[in-house]
Amino acid sequence: MPAQIHLLLLAFWLGTAAANGQTPTTPARRGSADPANLPARDSHQGLLIAADPYTFADRYKERFGKHTPYEGGILAIELFFRNDNDSPIRLNLKTMQLLMSAPGESRQRLEPLSAEEVADRVLAKPAKDPTPRFPVPRLGPPPSKRDRNWEEFAGTMRSAALSTDLLPPHATTRGFVYFDIDRHYEWISNARLEIPDLAFMNEAKPLFFFEIDLAPSPH
Repeated sequence: MPAQIHLLLLAFWLGTAAANGQTPTTPARRGSADPANLPARDSHQGLLIAADPYTFADRYKERFGKHTPYEGGILAIELFFRNDNDSPIRLNLKTMQLLMSAPGESRQRLEPLSAEEVADRVLAKPAKDPTPRFPVPRLGPPPSKRDRNWEEFAGTMRSAALSTDLLPPHATTRGFVYFDIDRHYEWISNARLEIPDLAFMNEAKPLFFFEIDLAPSPH
């Protein structure tokens, strides 16, 4: 695709983000003006990716309000992408995976959840199942009444989520990704986030594999 078209797409994306109140150059969360200060990070080829996993209920309440992913045993990870290159970078969100298990055991690969899947797991009230969800993968979300409360909560999850697959040049992009860990927040010490599919849009060279060890995070 010609470079001019890429630039037009980038300009369109930036205009859409501004119209929706999104900020592609948002700074890191409070107490961390630079995502490079976060302990869980990986950096090379002019791209820094940092992760801030939420593991305590009070952090979830402060960030999300009345209902939170924590209620459904879901891990929310805030990601920061700082692109110091002159070219935009394409990110394939669907290929991201969380590798996690009890310390000393083989890690299980978990796929990210959509905002709707998070809402289903938090607000649905299925009959109690004594079988642990983890590490056996769930076949699908539990039945859910998608009422007004569900719609509002799904909207909150959607607005907070990392929703763009384009990282603008010389900007920081941030957003949450969600994983169903069946309430095993203590297993973060044995967790790793893999982000394998990134590429420069206007250049032929690929980006290396990004791997973020979540163990150093103090949160």
